Amino acid sequence: MTDNAQTKPAQQFQRKTILIKKHLQYRYMALIFFSVLVAFIVVGLDILWTVSKVVNEHPMMQPLLEELSAMVPVFGIKMLLYMGIVLLVSAVISHQMAGPIFKFEKSCATLAEGDLTHRVYLRRGDQLTELQDQFNNMAGTVNEVLREYETFRAGAESGPLAERAAALRKKVSEIMPKFKV
Repeated sequence: MTDNAQTKPAQQFQRKTILIKKHLQYRYMALIFFSVLVAFIVVGLDILWTVSKVVNEHPMMQPLLEELSAMVPVFGIKMLLYMGIVLLVSAVISHQMAGPIFKFEKSCATLAEGDLTHRVYLRRGDQLTELQDQFNNMAGTVNEVLREYETFRAGAESGPLAERAAALRKKVSEIMPKFKV
């Protein structure tokens, strides 16, 4: 491997776009949003059922029920605020997942074009750093195997394997037209 391929870039890049893979992030945010909404509804209904049960058993607590009923709009506003916070947090978390996925997609395309020196470097705090390491190891291994192939091909051009080496080279160039070792 070359020194360029082994060292990380000096600068950590900063994504300026929060929604990188919109479809994936919207699905993730909707899943989190509706999960929390269902939890709010279930807890709210449970509290309402419990309070109404207590008021039915103890009629003198009727003023408490009226007081709670008057506070419903405030609870509604608080719930909207909490749901807004949930949406914001889920957007940030989905960004930490979608960014690396986007980088891996682009990196796979770069490798498929033949640039086997390309490596993936994620930002600090991003998810999938273990996958980054495995991906870079895989790309390095493939690059080493292809270097060995090139060494074999160079040695085989003058010998009895020259025809086979030429056929393999043609196949590699069909698969990866921009092949770089």
